Amino acid sequence: MRGVFWTVAWVAVLVIAACGGGDSGASSGFAPGNQVSIAGQEINVVLPYKIPERFLDEFARQTGVKVSLNVTNWDSVHAKLVVANTAKTYVADVTEFDWSFTGQFAAAGWYEPLEKVIDPALIRDLSQADAAFNTGGHTYAACYSNDYRLSLYNTNMFMAAGLREFPKTFAELGLAVANLKASGVRYPLGIPMAATEGGVTPWYLLTLAMGGQLFDQHFKPLFADPGSAGYRALQFEVDAVHNGWVSPGSVTLDNAPAFDQFAAGSSAILLASSPGNLPTANDPKQSSIASHVQPALIPGIRGPGMTFGLPEGLAIPVTAKHKDAARAFIEWWMQPANLRLLYQEAGMLPCRSSLIASMATSGELPGGGVLSQELAHVVPLFPQGAPKWYGQFSSSAQGLLNAAVKGDLSVEAALTQLAAKARELAGS
Repeated sequence: MRGVFWTVAWVAVLVIAACGGGDSGASSGFAPGNQVSIAGQEINVVLPYKIPERFLDEFARQTGVKVSLNVTNWDSVHAKLVVANTAKTYVADVTEFDWSFTGQFAAAGWYEPLEKVIDPALIRDLSQADAAFNTGGHTYAACYSNDYRLSLYNTNMFMAAGLREFPKTFAELGLAVANLKASGVRYPLGIPMAATEGGVTPWYLLTLAMGGQLFDQHFKPLFADPGSAGYRALQFEVDAVHNGWVSPGSVTLDNAPAFDQFAAGSSAILLASSPGNLPTANDPKQSSIASHVQPALIPGIRGPGMTFGLPEGLAIPVTAKHKDAARAFIEWWMQPANLRLLYQEAGMLPCRSSLIASMATSGELPGGGVLSQELAHVVPLFPQGAPKWYGQFSSSAQGLLNAAVKGDLSVEAALTQLAAKARELAGS
């Protein structure tokens, strides 16, 4: 694989990617035609994840462009981007661009549209995942992590509990949890519930899986009524704490620590996980339950439920200093062999449709059958597009939902306050 990864022929690809052609269509800063020289430049990249050092070194070797990578957690990345872009100051040449940023960042004009500066064939190959980054006729990011929610489970623990398959409904999930506890698994479920973005994602997921939506087409909140899916979803999480289905410490766990506990054998089910966690969970160097983890469809009311995507992309701020080098870096990243390496070593499921199909056919994609089936259940969290005030809504949701699972607020009080905040934001 490494021999393929370091193919020298890609030098030509990088030259083409860096040179581009025609009118960029972006706000500014891209050189037309063949008038660009990027050798000797240094670009800053801000991401929430580590990237293999040799990946960055090889880009530098082939292009003469050095990459300085700044890695911090997701919430800190978002805060940093908002502060810098609001002030119209330089933050980096390439940054994280989450699906949830689209409404706010695009409306503010903080990022360059990419559809006319990135290879059109690449844009087409990314089109399914990149839909989350499209608004106003422009594409603001190139998807690098095809993230969506599915479940992972420990087959050893299931066998010890006499369970032959993963539950398809929430009723079956309750019975499975009871059997797992009886077999000696103290806390069968892993669900992050901290006051973070990762801690509110399970509530979003459970709302969809229970047959509901957070908002109607006019952004009227639908989750405050006791009969709504959103209400039942939060009640499920509160009950999971009270019933001992999850560890009491779950109320302080973000998604990464929740996965670490699952990989250490502390729980049998990670209810809201990512496809990218599967290879890590089955890697004996990183997991104590390696070879015993399988993916599963999210349970629903009468069968497998709906889930949603959380794609993450690479984007170029309008304040970037080296936009052509940034463009070259994005297209370099998106080369199939590079994407394969990042999936194998960093757990980033590729977004290129052609590559996913190839990996599923070749057997390179562990659990490929289930991963493909779950993709068929993916629906938009916001069918009309994430609102520009999503970040403010999420911040309120983080505190209120966390207060509910801790027992500081009732489910009714938490969701009533959150609905009021949502109405205020939508009307502002």
